Amino acid sequence: MKKLEAVLITGRTDKQGETLEIGKTSKEYFEHLSTVQMNQQDMSEINVKEGDTVKVETEYGSVAVKCKASREIDRGIIFMPYGPWTSLISPVDTEGISMPSFKGIKAKVYKASGERILTIQEIVEGYE
Repeated sequence: MKKLEAVLITGRTDKQGETLEIGKTSKEYFEHLSTVQMNQQDMSEINVKEGDTVKVETEYGSVAVKCKASREIDRGIIFMPYGPWTSLISPVDTEGISMPSFKGIKAKVYKASGERILTIQEIVEGYE
């Protein structure tokens, strides 16, 4: 199985704010935040297409999400909107500044055959 080594950048998006207002348990929130945006050439390199489920792994954890193509993202970079799915693969140490780093995280991405994307309820239950 081919794995892409990439740099994960997380951040806020307009759509994230819109779907947050609808509700964290809404279909719209799930569909927008449980995604990773990638360069089309990087997607081809690991044999995935838009809508495929991929696994994103960092030293902090792993998560299955849907893949979305983006013309705005350079090769070797992946982007995920802030949310429960990024929390599973982001550092928890704040290094004294009250906020963990959500930028420049080394990651690996690969096709996740048979993997299911966790719902927000399943993510929260995992922390109980």
